Amino acid sequence: MSNNPLPPAAQLPPAAAVMVDGRTLRELLSVTQAELAAHLDSDALVAAARDHENKFASWMASTHWPQLSGQVANHLLGFLEENVVSIFAGAWSKYAELRKAARETLDDTASTVNVALADHDFTWSIKPEIDVLLNGAKVASIPFTIELACAVSALELSLRNGAVNRVSSGKCSCKAKIRCADSLPIWERPLAGIDLPGEIHLTHPLAIVH
Repeated sequence: MSNNPLPPAAQLPPAAAVMVDGRTLRELLSVTQAELAAHLDSDALVAAARDHENKFASWMASTHWPQLSGQVANHLLGFLEENVVSIFAGAWSKYAELRKAARETLDDTASTVNVALADHDFTWSIKPEIDVLLNGAKVASIPFTIELACAVSALELSLRNGAVNRVSSGKCSCKAKIRCADSLPIWERPLAGIDLPGEIHLTHPLAIVH
């Protein structure tokens, strides 16, 4: 159930909840529900919604549902509960040096290898959709794109049994964007010289090789 109750006729599904080992994307970006809601225009959201039978548009035209922006913002925050470290995992697994070190720890299960990664850039993005329900039935979905582009430096990883089990602090400069329906800008923020989470011992090591 959402923290902001909706009228009996309409509801959105619960926002995602993700357990993390360290800092979340939401914490990294320092974004709040109020900040997102301020940029979520109800008319633009209705126009962007995939509403083939126009039920959502008709309902909004008659009710002018004032909670829409706040509720959508709350659910968008749910998609920002991703572990920052896990976001980097896909980029790390592409490094030959890191894969080589990970394989060495598979051959010698008692060994731990520390690898300092070269400075690198990567982009992470997801395309979530927020469903709108009227009387319990889905009538529309509102598509979004969340994108994080990063330049990372001074990062050290500790590997054991083919997986990253510890991350030492580094630096990154990022640019985050949230768009609605691929083209409508909702929120954007450049983040320069951010300290990544300090030393993190991962509860669930990130496998690089198997």
